[in-house]
Amino acid sequence: MPFNLQPSNSDTTVFKVAAVQAEPVWLDLQGSVNKTISIIREAATNGAKIIGFPEVFIPGKFPQVSRTANADVANTGYPWTPWANNFAVTATVLKEYQANALALHSPEMDRIREAVKDVASTVVIGFAERDGGSLYISQATILPDGTIANHRRKIKPTHYEKTIFGDGSAQSIYNVVQTPFGRLGSLNCWEHIQPWFKTHFYSQHPQIFVGAWWPAFAPGTGGSPFIVSGEASSRMTQMVSMEGGCFGLACCHVVSEAGAAKMKILGFPWFEFPGGGFAAVRVSDGFRSRLNVAQIYGPDGSTLSKAAEPGTEEIVYAEISLSQIDEVKIVADITGNYSRFDLFKTVAHGKNWNAVEYVDEDEAKAAEERAPAVDNVQRAALD
Repeated sequence: MPFNLQPSNSDTTVFKVAAVQAEPVWLDLQGSVNKTISIIREAATNGAKIIGFPEVFIPGKFPQVSRTANADVANTGYPWTPWANNFAVTATVLKEYQANALALHSPEMDRIREAVKDVASTVVIGFAERDGGSLYISQATILPDGTIANHRRKIKPTHYEKTIFGDGSAQSIYNVVQTPFGRLGSLNCWEHIQPWFKTHFYSQHPQIFVGAWWPAFAPGTGGSPFIVSGEASSRMTQMVSMEGGCFGLACCHVVSEAGAAKMKILGFPWFEFPGGGFAAVRVSDGFRSRLNVAQIYGPDGSTLSKAAEPGTEEIVYAEISLSQIDEVKIVADITGNYSRFDLFKTVAHGKNWNAVEYVDEDEAKAAEERAPAVDNVQRAALD
């Protein structure tokens, strides 16, 4: 038995994959589910066997937060961040966001699963997950038979996200699953730049992955740092494709002016509307550059898809073959011929921990039997 058995990349089958660039139906769970299903059907009708969605597409990336009476805060357009308002204002709006988040086991998720089953494609959906009273930045990989093959949560919410979303559970580091068209992985946003997390990701031998992103804008917009731009986001997905020798689907939001008004982010200097979609256009000293983020990258980092236009809703497609991976890995396989695990090693702890752990095994079993089986429909009624 080989020490490190990797999947075969010898399959020359050519198939189509799709990366979604679209605007969420902000703060509307039912509307979000309807739109998600519509996009799945459109992409599948166009032949896509794997379809990737943006980060927290359901019910949108930014929790709506009302403006305060503080003129300085209001004028900056910054009140979409929770700390720009007092808790009394924020709590009311976050309750609306929470109410429109998607539970993993719910009629809404079942509708999405049925839609995936109907079109017989594989889908990675990004959603704000409600679990009891907590929210998580989650992804679910749904197979052509409607089975959820992988459910994971972003391991560390970024910056202000930590005031709303919880950390991902330990088992969220397992983010690659086998599908009919290869080993499919999923990453949320800046998980692309977590070195140890990526090492674990590559060790699972992804052949394709969905890089789920927020609505980012042109470099330097409103004085924003380059790292939060659409161009930077796209480069991160491209880099993971090159490092891992895998196909990368960069998927992202767009935000219309109406959407920005609903989410109370009009006037925020980092954003321009309509925009997002990583269709980054920068003008500096007469130099104009452009990099669209809704892209599909090859295992060598090459761009395989037609770029989506800025601020527009579009599904981008590419035809790929897993056999292209070998062309890269024969040169540099970072979990094989281009590794030195005798010198560098990553230690992972992928076991979930419970709030209470019983020392006595019989007591632990009895406690498990006493615990009621509560699904998300029942939980919603209990809230």
